[in-house]
Amino acid sequence: MSSFSSAPGSKSLASSGSLAGSVLWPDTGTDTRHVVSHGIFRPRRELPIYCNPVTLFFAVWILMLACLGVHVSYVIYPGLAIPFLIFAVSAVSLLLGFFASTAVFDDSSQEEPTSFLIDITRLHRLNLLFCFLALSLIAFNWITDGPPPAIGDASTYLVYGKLKQLLFPLLTCIAVNATLDTSRLRRFLFIGFTICWLGLYVARGVLLITFLQIFFLSSLRSRASARKQMLLAFGALAIAIAGVTIIGNLRTAHDVFISFLQIRNDYSDWPMAFLWFVSYVSIPFSNLCWMVAHGSSHGPSLGFLYPLLPSFMAPADLYSDVYGRMDLIDNASTYLQTWALDFSYLGIYFVNLVIGFGCGWLVRRAYPKNFLVLAIFLTFTSLLFFSDMIFLLSTVIQVLLQFFIQKKCFRWEESKGDFAYDAS
Repeated sequence: MSSFSSAPGSKSLASSGSLAGSVLWPDTGTDTRHVVSHGIFRPRRELPIYCNPVTLFFAVWILMLACLGVHVSYVIYPGLAIPFLIFAVSAVSLLLGFFASTAVFDDSSQEEPTSFLIDITRLHRLNLLFCFLALSLIAFNWITDGPPPAIGDASTYLVYGKLKQLLFPLLTCIAVNATLDTSRLRRFLFIGFTICWLGLYVARGVLLITFLQIFFLSSLRSRASARKQMLLAFGALAIAIAGVTIIGNLRTAHDVFISFLQIRNDYSDWPMAFLWFVSYVSIPFSNLCWMVAHGSSHGPSLGFLYPLLPSFMAPADLYSDVYGRMDLIDNASTYLQTWALDFSYLGIYFVNLVIGFGCGWLVRRAYPKNFLVLAIFLTFTSLLFFSDMIFLLSTVIQVLLQFFIQKKCFRWEESKGDFAYDAS
């Protein structure tokens, strides 16, 4: 069901008969018959609690500590002092950054419902443009590297293709922005397009990111009660776990999973959904604890900036010699890995200070006029347990794409009237 009302503003606006159309959309060119839809965002104080990035940050940390305590693997970090010390430094620095940002960003915005108009015609035309760009990149990869992993060599899913730092943000934007469309057919086609190609690329991480962004975007727009929103959140989490488990089981045999992750015998017969979830949350945090405990910092370097470079420009991994010296599984070590290896506890302090300052902007100023960007950062905050997805080139590209969509497709005005939609 569309979140937009069927208000009078949702009809086509012709240049010959609508002064409002020319005022709202002065740069539509020669074709000024644009479908415009109306909607209203609730006040910020009525948002679900998990739409606050600070609350979400602490929820993720509590989950990390809880899953680490299960000790599902033989190589999980055994002590508690280092995990809680890392948590304390992260929590204090994030709160310092957040409260410092209150001196910069005032708290006067969005205390009343905010109405908006969205140019649906322009939105789906831009989505079609994104589809064309994505298909061009997909065709280039097919020609140069063969068919995608799902129908080619499945073992190449990590290294297959070029320019994925651009392709994956494009595909995610297509699906996320399609949820704003008033046409059910177009929503189905655009979202199906994204799911199809991400599935063929065996990009389950990007699929999870896409679904999480759609979930957070729906939460920001919905008028459902807090209780219903929480139930939907738990339902979305269950679906995400099931999806990751299904794809993981198709990609990795049970015995290989148990052996590679060194799952304890006590847990080897437990449901795979439990093992996938607890392992994926606890093992990256355990890896980080091993690194910090062993004093693996290389000293100051620019390694933390490498993820912001195009893949063909990124230098060799500075820390390749670190991974084999301790009880690490894979290279995922939460969002703090490169910062801890570069600057030890000072890096942990600094990056959380920056994230805290960013959370201040997100809480005070991003909603509702930058709600597409807010959905991106809520998604990556919920995935801090795995790796740094905030300071990535692909994230920068997606943020720029969504800023462009917001600028081209939305018009805003304050409103104290009743809500004009219900996405429940």
